Amino acid sequence: MKKWHFTCVQLCTTADVAANNRQISELVEAAVADGAQLVSLPEAANILLKDNRNYPSTCVPEGQDTTLALCKALAAKHSIWLHAGSLLVKQEDGDRVWNRTYLIAPDGTVAATYDKLHTFDVALGNGADFNESLAVAPGSGAVVADLGEFRLGLSICYDIRFSYLFDALALAGANVLMIPASFSTVTGPPHWEALLKARAIETGCYVIAAAQCGTRDGVRVYGHSMIISPFGEVLAAAADDVGIISADIDLAEVERTRSRLPTQSQRRQIAAPRVVVVGN
Repeated sequence: MKKWHFTCVQLCTTADVAANNRQISELVEAAVADGAQLVSLPEAANILLKDNRNYPSTCVPEGQDTTLALCKALAAKHSIWLHAGSLLVKQEDGDRVWNRTYLIAPDGTVAATYDKLHTFDVALGNGADFNESLAVAPGSGAVVADLGEFRLGLSICYDIRFSYLFDALALAGANVLMIPASFSTVTGPPHWEALLKARAIETGCYVIAAAQCGTRDGVRVYGHSMIISPFGEVLAAAADDVGIISADIDLAEVERTRSRLPTQSQRRQIAAPRVVVVGN
């Protein structure tokens, strides 16, 4: 049973793509020096804008994206798996962008991609309303990337609130869930850690959650990247600073947890609930 050293890179991405790339390069180098075998970046690693409506006119197609090219080069240089969190890339056909995960193999090739299924369209109030779908087209399918013994279930940020996605990933063989994010400071304190733990506990998977941190153009995000065990224990956690966190991912722990709590084998098919009207 394999054990790998996984690292989350916590970024403070801005509108300056060249500066973002320098930050990515420096932190991936630090992760490699720390012994990382798989490095994960957060959501929107290439660019973050204050007004998401500007992404379609600012982003470029993936073939022209310098962050994707950098990630390929870094993976090949260090012979590591590089999970590029997500990159915002312009649709080749369409007037919006994709919020797309790229999993890059140690030879620098793209091994898998995933487009964010659930766009962040919320009415939180107090100036925190957001409509990601104005600029981002939602994806259409779930993805498990099979690396051999490691099988990564791919997701992005707001997906975390839809447990059926993670059930499907686990049932398809995922034993590690990748949840890169740029989480709101409104929902972050009460929801972020609770949701990460819930997804780990429900599926018996490790959770690798690299996050954006800090403030750009007056907009603050939550940070607090985390690595969670299949039993729901926090193995590593960041605060709200740029940097890296790491943990050893031991697939024997997945087996032990699922043996102790065999919920996957105990699932039952149920009909729609019967509604009983009580009172007037």
